[in-house]
Amino acid sequence: VKRTQPGRIPYQVLKNSLIILSNFLGADQSYRLFLFGQLKKFANVFFKGGGYILNTEQHFKARIIMFICGIAAMTFGIALSCKANLGTSPISSVPWVLSLCTPFSVGFLTIAMNLLFVAVQPLLLRAFYWRELMGQVIVTIPFGNSIDFFMWVLQDYNPDTLLERWIACLASVVILAFGVFLEVRAKIFLAAGEGLVNVLAFVSHKSFSLIKNCFDISLVTLAIIIAFMEFGGLHGVGLGTVAAAVLAGRIIYLYETYLHFFDKWKVKA
Repeated sequence: VKRTQPGRIPYQVLKNSLIILSNFLGADQSYRLFLFGQLKKFANVFFKGGGYILNTEQHFKARIIMFICGIAAMTFGIALSCKANLGTSPISSVPWVLSLCTPFSVGFLTIAMNLLFVAVQPLLLRAFYWRELMGQVIVTIPFGNSIDFFMWVLQDYNPDTLLERWIACLASVVILAFGVFLEVRAKIFLAAGEGLVNVLAFVSHKSFSLIKNCFDISLVTLAIIIAFMEFGGLHGVGLGTVAAAVLAGRIIYLYETYLHFFDKWKVKA
């Protein structure tokens, strides 16, 4: 994608675009169409010549819905894995362990960690691509808040037996993988974790998959260190973390192979 020099975003366009996040579900049909038009206008200004919305004319409305559903599925999967208490996904392992030993929620800590990921990227690149970074910030805030929302929804769900916990854990992996599949297929924004991995792969001249594996291992290792320092054992990290790391990618591959229904909204280069 060719990058251009950043321009100023008209305030009214940005304001009207952000309204959609709070009013989309509650607005009537005519107002939703108006708000969607403002979001599309914002995308054309914000990503003109660069960014991750490569073509706002290609199934844009369907891709926005896919993206929102993907974020919802991912965060519900994370919350469900936390309730299973067998270990969550690698990207959520550090916030989850920290939430068990601090007064902060897993969603708040996820936001903090992802904002740190965003801040590190221009330091590594020695350049500041504000469109890409702002896109990651836009994803981060609702992502973390959505995790807290689903933790609240599931507050009364506490699987007791080991079998129930494993069912919840495996279900969370399936749901999380589906959310990742939708997010990637939508091609709207890049999550902060993947953004940092992409930058690390670029500056190290290594493959994305290799850096992604190393990145996940580093996060799980850090979570284990924190758990041992605070609890003296693997509290918050367990076989569920391993299951998520091993199975998520394979399940995403199955979705890509068999869920051809979503191909109708695929973005063409």
